[in-house]
Amino acid sequence: VWRRGTTQSFFLSSSLSGRGVADGGRVLRRSPRGRAASASQRRGVSTANNGGLNRQRGEVEEEERALRLFMEGFSMLDFWTAVGIHTFRATAAATKVLRNMAGAAKPSAFQPATPHVPRAATSAKALESSIYVLDQQKREWAGIPSAEKAALLERCLENMVSVTDGVARETVKAKGGYESGLGEEIAAWSSCCWIVREAIKAVAADFKPALGKTRKIKGTNQVACEVFPRGLLGLVFLGMRGEVWLQPGEEKARQGRPKEVAGEEGALWLILGAGNQVPAVIGDIVHCMFMCNAAVVVKMNPVNDYLGTYLESSFQPLISKGYLQIVYGAAEVGKTLVEHPQVDAIHMTGSDRTFDAITWQGRPKPSKESKEAPPFTKPIHAELGCVTPYIILPGNWSDEDLDFQARQCVSGKFHNAGHNCVALEVLILPENWHLRSKFMERIKHYLGQSQNRVAWYPHSQKSYDRFSAKFPEAKRFGAFSEDTGQSPWLLAEGLTPETADGSAENWCGVMQEVRIKSRSLSDYVEQVAAFCNDKLWGDLSCAVFVDPKTQKHSKKEVDFLIQSLKYGSVAVNVPTTIVFAVPNLTWGAFPGNTVYDIRSGNACVHNCACLQNTQKSVLYAPWKAPIYPVWNFDNVNLPSSAKCMVKLFAFQNLANFAALAMQALLGAP
Repeated sequence: VWRRGTTQSFFLSSSLSGRGVADGGRVLRRSPRGRAASASQRRGVSTANNGGLNRQRGEVEEEERALRLFMEGFSMLDFWTAVGIHTFRATAAATKVLRNMAGAAKPSAFQPATPHVPRAATSAKALESSIYVLDQQKREWAGIPSAEKAALLERCLENMVSVTDGVARETVKAKGGYESGLGEEIAAWSSCCWIVREAIKAVAADFKPALGKTRKIKGTNQVACEVFPRGLLGLVFLGMRGEVWLQPGEEKARQGRPKEVAGEEGALWLILGAGNQVPAVIGDIVHCMFMCNAAVVVKMNPVNDYLGTYLESSFQPLISKGYLQIVYGAAEVGKTLVEHPQVDAIHMTGSDRTFDAITWQGRPKPSKESKEAPPFTKPIHAELGCVTPYIILPGNWSDEDLDFQARQCVSGKFHNAGHNCVALEVLILPENWHLRSKFMERIKHYLGQSQNRVAWYPHSQKSYDRFSAKFPEAKRFGAFSEDTGQSPWLLAEGLTPETADGSAENWCGVMQEVRIKSRSLSDYVEQVAAFCNDKLWGDLSCAVFVDPKTQKHSKKEVDFLIQSLKYGSVAVNVPTTIVFAVPNLTWGAFPGNTVYDIRSGNACVHNCACLQNTQKSVLYAPWKAPIYPVWNFDNVNLPSSAKCMVKLFAFQNLANFAALAMQALLGAP
């Protein structure tokens, strides 16, 4: 028996996206007297004896109405999800208390980076040999049945798991180690294992893996397909829901390979590997070879070519058969491969400047209105950068909420020292939000408390200096260290859409706070969408943070914002790094970029759900994760948790889930 109460009165309100047992924005809760109370009873109005029968009828009707609303507004899946979330939270809290009785866990000590010396370039003779082998084998690769390809990739995955520790040690040696020690890099490698596992499933299903439910997006002619989480991962990512939105006008979901897929004759593609993150390289290999059916030569970026040995070991089953080759070198080697007559297409993750240099061959780039065809005629599939915004929607947040969401936001900046296309660059808040100052105090607290990072990526220090000159009043958190190379975080506060600089990605440890004046929430979301779409360069990904009450009471405004943001991925209540990590979601720029203004690129990768004609992905997460997030910068047990993540993502079974669950409970600082 239930009666109405506030959204905070019952744990059901913490389900995924603010959905609950809704009744006019309120949820139904158990009556403290164990029975339903009528409206007259709640007002304290007494009922005459001769009205007893009417009162009984009223109680029955109230009970039936409550039950009907319960069944309509809250599914059993929502119920058990909410139970699971609160069970995990309670268990994690108890575990933290017990752990702290033996001494509070502490973050790892800073580990200085050792400058990396790039490997010797692959010789011209060896390059020709690699191209020849691939050209001879591309037709064979194209004709291999899906089951056999899945088996080859399974062998690669086993190799990947075995080199986990070596990958993490080498990467930390080059980049430096921070609060989580080896944990951040082991977690990154776990996402590599995850995309390979999901690709195996997709290939084995002949590119038509099972989908979740589909829905028509209200007020549009678009369809959204639920693709995440599936199976056992529903327990790992409890309360999350990932959707791929189809292009407007697509009436139903269609699955299959991408339109760029190589035919029976096969194709030879060049991958220009990303220098900042190995998951991008692994994802590109999987996409080009298994989704697009091409034989591939990978040119490692000199910045992280120390990982080449581990990739060669991991993908030996493909290399030994001549379907994949890995080569080394800088721009000259890249130029040779790009222009090689046997190379049919180029796939790259990197800079828009590199894309333009290849496309226009050093010529000045024409205007957007120009009809001039580029001199380079081979297809180039590109995933490029972005000035990534994190958007705060106002609400009555508790002190715990303010602290938790501030940690999530700064974690989106700290990851990989800010050398990410998904890194937080612009934090957008309503100027008249009564908690804005308190929220920014928590942001600044963690900027000051965290370990300063080493700007290890080439030329990132120049970007840092440009930002510092552009915003001389920016607040510094920490100090430069000549001994370690660490740089202070920079925060430019109190900017407006007119004074902010969204013209270029900074790619380092700097960020801007932009305040937007508005008359209402509706006015605010309209201004935010216009600012992000029109003033910030790029259209790769963004994040929105909105509490459950606001999601429920202002659903129209929240939906408008998510629908209006022209980004390839939208993360709700999590950093954008998590959208990138989920293989079944799409990853790439919002459709529509051209060679005249490439912005964040023209490629769509990951997409292990194999959906066609997609527009963007949206990942919804609970307002507060069931346990302390592994993506937060100060997770004190990340090294152990991440090792379990590698095993679970690679081999999804209950034993590996149980091992991860036990370690994940110990992550809270």
